[in-house]
Amino acid sequence: MLNERYRVCPNCQHENAMDANFCLSCGTKLDTATAVVKLPHAGDQKFAHPAVELTAEEQTAIDQLMITNGTIPNGYTRGGLVFADGDNHGQNGYKGAWEDLTLNFWRLCTGQGYAGVANLKIVPTVRGEYVQLFATGDALIKSV
Repeated sequence: MLNERYRVCPNCQHENAMDANFCLSCGTKLDTATAVVKLPHAGDQKFAHPAVELTAEEQTAIDQLMITNGTIPNGYTRGGLVFADGDNHGQNGYKGAWEDLTLNFWRLCTGQGYAGVANLKIVPTVRGEYVQLFATGDALIKSV
């Protein structure tokens, strides 16, 4: 199957089968509005992080962040070296570590007024169930 569909829990983000009426992880009631398409080995940053409630203004700012492993794009300048880490707190494998890393980059960029990160390098460390990601890159400042 090219695309897989899941009912993603709005409370804990667990991916449940399409016929599930309740989340198998936390018990939250699910409905058809929670159905999403998941592409194998791919995804995006438009996930609802269970630990964060964003205002519309904050969500707009995050949606405009540029995060790339490529060089500094036209229209931006370097704002210095930045780093962030993320771990899965022993849960959800790489996905949990990625969500934590992304959350920390959100906080860094919005808190410091950066437009994003370029030249992103991510180094994973795996010890059994524990996954940690450490990332560095160049802060981006939008040119005026």
